[in-house]
Order: sequence, then structure tokens, then C-alpha cells
Amino acid sequence: MTLRKLLILDGVVAVCRFQDDGSIMDAAGMLPAEMMERLSRFAQWYRRMVSGNTDLLSLFSQMRGWSPSQGWIVHGNRMSVCSMGNLVCMVQHGQGSLQEIMAALAEASHD
Repeated sequence: MTLRKLLILDGVVAVCRFQDDGSIMDAAGMLPAEMMERLSRFAQWYRRMVSGNTDLLSLFSQMRGWSPSQGWIVHGNRMSVCSMGNLVCMVQHGQGSLQEIMAALAEASHD
């Protein structure tokens, strides 16, 4: 699935695929290039933090299935940031389905 297919989902205003160092591999959407770079770096950093936290949750809870993490969502007042694998997108609140967006991110992250 290309980034453009993710971008046409209701509510998605920007999407990018990033490398393990946080640099952008590909990006599409209505954000300026500088903001896309910030989004990409944030997503890479946050993915590392979530991964470490899910590893700890697995260790302390002794429950299976938390690690590796399957993605994350951060909500702000008007927008959310959703990520799966090395893909991240910005979503405007009240438009679209986060469940649908996360499913599309999951599918695209395996391409």
C-alpha cells in the first residue's frame, strides 16, 4: 500500500515512512517538509520508548502478547498521531476511524 492510499483515508492529513534513525524515506500530505521531519523523528523516538515499555510490561506482568508492540496512538486536542512499524500519520479528530487507520497502517507496514 502506498502512502497516497493512506492519505486518502478520512481524517489523515499527513503520512510518512521513516528509517531506524528517524529520517524520512517517503512522505505525503499537507505538512511542510520541516514538520514532516519532526513527525518522523518523534515517531522513531516514541516507537523506541513504547517498545521498551512493552518489554517491561511483559516482564513484570508475566503476560504474553505485549511485546513486540503492535503500534501506538497519541491524542492531542485537535489531532492524533498514529504509528505502526515504520509508518506514522497525523489524523484530524472527528474525521475517519482510528481503527480503520490503524488497520491500514498495519497492512502498509508489511509491504
